[in-house]
Amino acid sequence: MSTLTMGKQSRLSLNNKRSKRNNTLRRKPKSPRRLTGTGQFIVRTIMSLLALSLIAVLGVGLLYGYRLMTSHPYFELKEIHVTGNDRLTHGDILNNANVALGLNCMEMNVGEVERKLSANPWIKSVTVRRDLPNRLYIKVQEKVPAFWTRKGDGLYFADAQGEDIAPMNPGELASLPILSVAEGLEEGPRVLTGILQKIKDGQTPFTQSQAAWIKLTSAHEMEIYLDGHDMGKGLTIKLSTDRWEVQLERLKVVWRDLMRRNEFKNAAIIAASGDKIWIKKRTFPTAG
Repeated sequence: MSTLTMGKQSRLSLNNKRSKRNNTLRRKPKSPRRLTGTGQFIVRTIMSLLALSLIAVLGVGLLYGYRLMTSHPYFELKEIHVTGNDRLTHGDILNNANVALGLNCMEMNVGEVERKLSANPWIKSVTVRRDLPNRLYIKVQEKVPAFWTRKGDGLYFADAQGEDIAPMNPGELASLPILSVAEGLEEGPRVLTGILQKIKDGQTPFTQSQAAWIKLTSAHEMEIYLDGHDMGKGLTIKLSTDRWEVQLERLKVVWRDLMRRNEFKNAAIIAASGDKIWIKKRTFPTAG
């Protein structure tokens, strides 16, 4: 009897231990306490204040660093290199750009310097580059005058396409032909650029310095007057603006033939008409 009782008790105690263990295993962890609406507002406010404080500190630091760099003598300009200028002097470039030695390289606005230089009518393009700590490089491309054009009583320099550059100032000298282009002549810039390139390459029997004036007429003709021909008596060349390149080659053949026969000095006009070249001889007064 006592043995059975002890067995039951031991089994009961084992069962109790297992049940307690199971209860312990099944016990759920306590969930963290959630902040109330007021608590969340306080946390967000603190985080925002910390972020604003950090931004303010960074801003003050950057401002201090900028002021230090833009006032420190380490960044003062000691060298200014200008290239590409021919007509404009080194001083002209610096005055237009409003830069000089001693200016702070960090404080200088490169875009503003380029804008000021681009406003000069003689500058076609410009590139400005700074080389820290104290060097500045300015590279310009100037416009090249090819003609004079008349406006009222004054003369203007014009480029190879006939676009005005700047007025001619007193004392300025240049051996350039006077250009006249009829209004509405769309092929004008192309023809002018082409004939100038031919002259430059030596593919014409005359030079640019020999030309006194060039006209592009409303009749779509290009007239070139050479004032140095035959002791200043002059020679006029006429070509069509649509076929001037082909006609120029034929004109050169006629030109050489006139020179060979010693008749060139008698020519007053050499003109192209279609595929043919005709010559108008100079008239001489008859003795009477």
